[in-house]
Amino acid sequence: MAQKAQIIPLDLAGAGPITVMFNPNEYTVSFEGKYTGENDKKQFIRTETPEFKVSLFYDTYERRRDVKLETAKITSLLDPKVPGKSTKKPPVCLFIWGKFTYRGVLSKIDQKFTMFLEDGTPVRSLLDVTFISDEPEKKVEIAEGREACRKLWIVKSGDRLDLIANEALKDPMKWRIIAEVNKIINPLGFPDKNDFGRTLVIPD
Repeated sequence: MAQKAQIIPLDLAGAGPITVMFNPNEYTVSFEGKYTGENDKKQFIRTETPEFKVSLFYDTYERRRDVKLETAKITSLLDPKVPGKSTKKPPVCLFIWGKFTYRGVLSKIDQKFTMFLEDGTPVRSLLDVTFISDEPEKKVEIAEGREACRKLWIVKSGDRLDLIANEALKDPMKWRIIAEVNKIINPLGFPDKNDFGRTLVIPD
């Protein structure tokens, strides 16, 4: 028997897993690269938090039952008054299907009704569900590729190279490395008014 996909609310009191009626035929995980600079000076910063989209099919025709009674298990997660919620913070959910898992919050649901009983009761529906990521911080850093990228520092008033080195590299004595990498000719006079807003590359 095929394993059914599930949506598991993690922070709703008393909420159990929501099992989909039919497994999806496909899903989409989107990523967006973020860069700084222009033309040939572009530098990779990170991969933007991914988005997950899945279409779920529901059919209650044989039971002649309102399909919204089934789909409401999912659509109610977007209701700020859903039982078990003490704040307006959207519930974090896990989407699990076999070995695939995705942790996020619901951001959008498009519900389309495609079949009805004689009295107008909907008995077939397609849910296009969109999640945005809500991964623990460390896992997000890995997914975004931060650990594989050089750090960047935007120069502001009050900055000094030793303070930047201490903050970014945990060692104020590494200011010379930052000055060398960024070709700062007068490190003792840094920053001057022309340096404010400048992007420094912090070496690994």
